[in-house]
Amino acid sequence: MNELMDLCTGDGDATDMPPPSAEVESANDATTDIAMPLVGRRVTIREFDPDSDIELLNRWLPDRYGRYFVLSCATAQAVTVEALANSSGNHLGIITLHDGKPIGAMALLDHSRRQKRAELRKLIGDPDHRGQGIAEEATRLWLHYAAYGLGLEKIYVSALQTQLANIRLNEAIGFKVEGLLRNEVLIDGRRHDVLRMGLCVPRD
Repeated sequence: MNELMDLCTGDGDATDMPPPSAEVESANDATTDIAMPLVGRRVTIREFDPDSDIELLNRWLPDRYGRYFVLSCATAQAVTVEALANSSGNHLGIITLHDGKPIGAMALLDHSRRQKRAELRKLIGDPDHRGQGIAEEATRLWLHYAAYGLGLEKIYVSALQTQLANIRLNEAIGFKVEGLLRNEVLIDGRRHDVLRMGLCVPRD
């Protein structure tokens, strides 16, 4: 809890998205339409293919990291991969190495075109590629796509108080704490605090 409160009281401008990483700028021109695949230094994000990727995602979900890709930390409600993929308001991408091996997934959920906002979720599904900074690189690529490919002006995440590594990653990328909801959700018989974080895209 103390670490969460440190985040809540940290200094910084809560409205500015940090400059895209160098690999994003070299791969994409922010003044033009951005389309997948998104190519970074170590990974690529390609379009989600329901014919093959639904089965792939379902293989990644059973562990303690994968379950939160389909479980909302804000409501404690889980949906199926099929439901995520079939919703017109969701955008999914698959993270691959440059040799084409899939290692994770990115999502923008509940895209409101009127409000220009969506919820971010991310997953490194292959355990061998966790803890290597790949999630940060992939998230920066995905946020650039969200801002300049989809025109989003607000991206938000909801994280449990126990997901400190994820919270720190979000903070490093530029997300700011917007609120702490105490004992907000009941998961596996235990109540959890939920931290809401947001990132606003500056528009000239």
